[in-house]
Amino acid sequence: MALPKIVVRGKQVILLSGYCKDDLKGTGETQRLDDFRVKVDAEDQLRLAAQQNPDAVAFGYIAGVWVASA
Repeated sequence: MALPKIVVRGKQVILLSGYCKDDLKGTGETQRLDDFRVKVDAEDQLRLAAQQNPDAVAFGYIAGVWVASA
C-alpha cells in the first residue's frame, strides 16, 4: 500500500498514519493513487508539527499528536 504524500508549508511530506482516503467512485475508469483525496486528521496540529520539525520528511499521528518520524 502506497503512503500519501502531501505538501505542508511548501514541502512534500509522507503521512505514515492519521489519514483516510476517499475514493472517487462512479467514474467508471481504472483508478490510480492520484485519483484519491486524502483527509488528514488534525490538520492544524500537523502544520504546527511541521513548523517545529522543518527537516522532517514523514509524520505519523499517534495518540492524538502528530510526530515527526523521519
